[in-house]
Amino acid sequence: MRTITLLMLILPSFMVLGQTSLPTLKSTTNRISIKEGTIFHKDSWTVSPKIKWDEFVTTPFKIKKTITFYSDIDSLSFTIKPNQIYDFIILLNDEQTAYTRINTSTDKPPSISIKKVLTYYKKLTSGKATPDSIPFKIGADNRIHILGKINQSDSLDLIFDTGANAIVINRSLINKRVNLNLNGQAQNQGSDGISIVATSSNNQLEIGNLIWDEVNILAIDYQDSPFDGVLGWIAFEEKMVEINYELNILVIHPNIASIHPEYTQYPMKMIQGIPYIEGTVVTGNQKATGWFGFDTGCSSSILLSQRFAHEHRFKPILPPISISTHLGSSGIAYQSNDYTLSKFKLGGFETYLIPISINQKDPEGVNNNDILGNLLLKRFNAILDFKNQVIYLKPNQLLHSSYY
Repeated sequence: MRTITLLMLILPSFMVLGQTSLPTLKSTTNRISIKEGTIFHKDSWTVSPKIKWDEFVTTPFKIKKTITFYSDIDSLSFTIKPNQIYDFIILLNDEQTAYTRINTSTDKPPSISIKKVLTYYKKLTSGKATPDSIPFKIGADNRIHILGKINQSDSLDLIFDTGANAIVINRSLINKRVNLNLNGQAQNQGSDGISIVATSSNNQLEIGNLIWDEVNILAIDYQDSPFDGVLGWIAFEEKMVEINYELNILVIHPNIASIHPEYTQYPMKMIQGIPYIEGTVVTGNQKATGWFGFDTGCSSSILLSQRFAHEHRFKPILPPISISTHLGSSGIAYQSNDYTLSKFKLGGFETYLIPISINQKDPEGVNNNDILGNLLLKRFNAILDFKNQVIYLKPNQLLHSSYY
């Protein structure tokens, strides 16, 4: 389940009279990087043609500084002064116009805050230097379910979601089972599109013996979901997370002196805040290799974008066996054609006769939407090293078990 957030200020839209032409930044992707003074924010801004004006509030500064917006094909710079407004256009794919505003107000919170790494402490300590562990259960939905509390609530059913870089609560539980104050907004990008969601700051999260303070939480309407909330990987940023499906535990390591030789190391890419691993889909004589989101919050096996299928000219041999409807964290339904894939290669391992869904049409504004879900991933014990961006895999007893 992909959940990607960028804290930002959302203001009422209004027109600026008398403007004739505006500076223009061309782009073929909806992700924009920003260099603000000497600080570079890679892929930190999402182009939003539906918002007018889409406002970027700078961090406070004195006198003047330079701000530059970078797309995949263009750049645009401004020399800015405090308490001013600078308007420009982002032209997406030569078709969509996104009216964008730089606001240098010193009284407004900046759109991009200095990144704070979530850290936890132990409620009880034994004095022994042992790795922290969290028991889990694999649900009927194939997801990793753990018990946790928010603001000293009763126990909540949270899923550990490596496809989420946020902590999330089902909005329907607020002020019923969970007490929290919604005091902000954030842009959420799910596998189904982009939406604006409410947020709550300064919360406490408790899982077993581990406690996180000053936690920012997103409120998303998951409707009839089989879980109460989401524990994204950012709860363990800069650590190593071991997912052991044989013992049904998460083990959190500050570092690991040595990895068991049964594990094999593979490169990890962090794309828009989500871990990706390279894999190959195979049907007949066709092979297509690409980077897939490592998403334990997705209950399926493989979700393939129409973009991937088109770029790799990948066409399953057999007709679809069904049509499925997916609903991501943005609440936008989209349909996929379902097939049975003959083979999937993940590193040096192979798994066979796998359900695969190919989008009929990709959700608007979502790139890199090729996903490995936990119906497939649970067949491998994994260690995710977020600090060094590598993944270690070891096949377990589920590797060749049936997907159906």
